[in-house]
Amino acid sequence: MGAVASDAAVHAWDIAVATGGPSPLTDEPARRPAPAAEELVEPLRGFAHGPAVEAAPGVGDATALLDHLGRDAGRRPGN
Repeated sequence: MGAVASDAAVHAWDIAVATGGPSPLTDEPARRPAPAAEELVEPLRGFAHGPAVEAAPGVGDATALLDHLGRDAGRRPGN
């Protein structure tokens, strides 16, 4: 279930970024899929996920998850 939740959460963020909408991913729901994302991401790097982005110290769980999965959550205005 964590892998499915992670995939849905990250793609919802992708769509929000692409359309200029607000991020639907907050820290609380990002905590649940994080362990599954940690296990599954490495075999998918370069295909479904880019290289991990170094998260700034003290970022929230949502930003840390997105950065680990190859999104640059900090590039988004307001983050």
